[in-house]
Amino acid sequence: MSTMGMDGIVEKLKGREGVFDVCMLTDELFKEFLKEESSVEESSMGMPLVNEALKECLHRNSHLVVFSSGSFDMPQDHVMVMKDDEGHIVGHDVPKGMMEMFQEMQDVIWLCDDFVMFPSVCAMSEISMHMLPQRLTIIDEGDGAGNPVVLYPATTSDMLLKRMFSIPLDSKLASAIISFDLL
Repeated sequence: MSTMGMDGIVEKLKGREGVFDVCMLTDELFKEFLKEESSVEESSMGMPLVNEALKECLHRNSHLVVFSSGSFDMPQDHVMVMKDDEGHIVGHDVPKGMMEMFQEMQDVIWLCDDFVMFPSVCAMSEISMHMLPQRLTIIDEGDGAGNPVVLYPATTSDMLLKRMFSIPLDSKLASAIISFDLL
């Protein structure tokens, strides 16, 4: 198994199409980010937010922030899921790879162009929005990155990260936290 180390991982990510910059989050900067991201307790729709992606990031020893003009590693699965306390899924985002399948469905309600709700699912308790971690496919153990996951931060955290690294506060540039175990 060949590992490229942190510098090699950063360079590989910087080489992806649409990537503006990749910066390392030191422990101090990650704690500052964590404080802001943890303070977000409601989704943009006003419902309670459960940030499962952030919890996964906390189980990794290395953290990078990627600033890009799009998704540098397209999510293959759901990033956001709306569910009740019993675990019933009442809605979720629709990744591009699943869009065609959902556009043909008659029993869904589109809340926006990439999020559906299922009116046939009766929530048994309070509904909350769950931000899910995404497995990263563009770096792996062969690169020296064990169990890489991606977190797409809240707007306030995105702005904090841009200020930390002197990145333009441009809405066309998005941030993503990549957390992994450096091998």
